[in-house]
Amino acid sequence: MSGIVIIGAGQAGASLAEQLRAEGYDGQVTLIGEEPVPPYERPPLSKAYLLGESEKERLFLRPEAIYAEKGITLRLGAKVEAIDPGAKTVSVAGETLPYNQLALTTGSEPIRLPAAVGGDLGGVYTVRTIADIDAMSPRFTKGARVLVVGGGYIGLEAAAVAAKLGLKVTLVEMAERILGRVAAPETADVIRDMHRQHGVD
Repeated sequence: MSGIVIIGAGQAGASLAEQLRAEGYDGQVTLIGEEPVPPYERPPLSKAYLLGESEKERLFLRPEAIYAEKGITLRLGAKVEAIDPGAKTVSVAGETLPYNQLALTTGSEPIRLPAAVGGDLGGVYTVRTIADIDAMSPRFTKGARVLVVGGGYIGLEAAAVAAKLGLKVTLVEMAERILGRVAAPETADVIRDMHRQHGVD
């Protein structure tokens, strides 16, 4: 059965699927996500979830059963292998899904350190998924050292959480200042000073 296939089960994909139902679309809606969990909020990953103050399930936008009630098919833990626009099909987990319309809501990927500078070594993490936080949080123990690469919001949040947990934190940013693309210099200076006061170098 054809319908709308949405690739990317993040907030945008989940919102699109629910909005289609809210506006009366009654065709097949399939939401495909590479992660094995239902759509969830990413901002708390580098804050409450990393601190251990929030359970994984509290990040979920909706209980998984709600999607079924709305007639939205979730294909979780499924990687899209190919898209054939001519045939209007998506290949996923060895299966070919036909579609009438296709939406790509995959979001962005963090920049990973190249292997040449140690990006493939143990103890080097990115902060984007629940699995990322689950892998790194056991190493966030008091007195451990952590180097945070990137002075954007996520890097600053991770640095603040690490300092709160008692780690020795150094943050580096390749630009002249933190938050260069999203905040005025005066705002960035205030945030930088707050981090320094809380032990972030």
